[in-house]
Amino acid sequence: MRAIGILLMLLVVDSGSPPLQENRDLQTKLETSVVEYNLSASGLADALARTSKQFHIPIGIEWVKDRQTLQDFTRTWKRDTVRQMLLSIVDAYPGYTFQIEDGVVHVFRRDLLSDSHNFLNLKVPDFFEVRQEVGGLANVNLRSVAQNIVSPRNLPPGAGEGGSYTSGNVVERPLTINLRGATFREALEKLAEVSEHKIWIVTFSDMTELTPTGFYRTETLWHPKPFPLSDQPMWDFLAWGEYLPESTRSAN
Repeated sequence: MRAIGILLMLLVVDSGSPPLQENRDLQTKLETSVVEYNLSASGLADALARTSKQFHIPIGIEWVKDRQTLQDFTRTWKRDTVRQMLLSIVDAYPGYTFQIEDGVVHVFRRDLLSDSHNFLNLKVPDFFEVRQEVGGLANVNLRSVAQNIVSPRNLPPGAGEGGSYTSGNVVERPLTINLRGATFREALEKLAEVSEHKIWIVTFSDMTELTPTGFYRTETLWHPKPFPLSDQPMWDFLAWGEYLPESTRSAN
């Protein structure tokens, strides 16, 4: 009976990757000393995303797009660790900090972490499942569930919406993950940990105007203004190779 019980526990969550090993891999990357790293970025999120892509650091960012966080960041490091570089980026923007959670570097503004107007503190409904789905599609479905809570569409529990998803140049493997009862923040962190998409960015665009249900409005990196209320919230969920700084996008 004991052997059967252990087997059942192992079958409950199949993320397709060993979390403990990934945590150790992240710690190793963070403590790696870099000979030289030059960074020139357009604000907090760009600086963090560029560094995440450069050193393959899974990262989640929840930030407020304002005058302070859009200030350019330029710096050269020599013989510093990746952790020290991330810390100096975050320290350049007052009110922000980071911590390691589930194999992901989580950057956030301190006062947003438990703010009731922050949709990331909502719980993922029990009916939501990720069963043999690629991470990108799981994210699309998770976003639809969040939107039905923040901008209710009166969908019945478990109902989906029509849409399409393409993985582009990212080769993805199917995942089965239990996200029931997690916050949307924890769900994004878990997806970033186990999927091929290693960067999630929630951009709050206006801290004064709320949705009718009382949540901060959001935008995305490639849609630099708040989305309609019916499409709230939105966020970016990217593989390292998918992150293109604004200057690069303009040139293409």
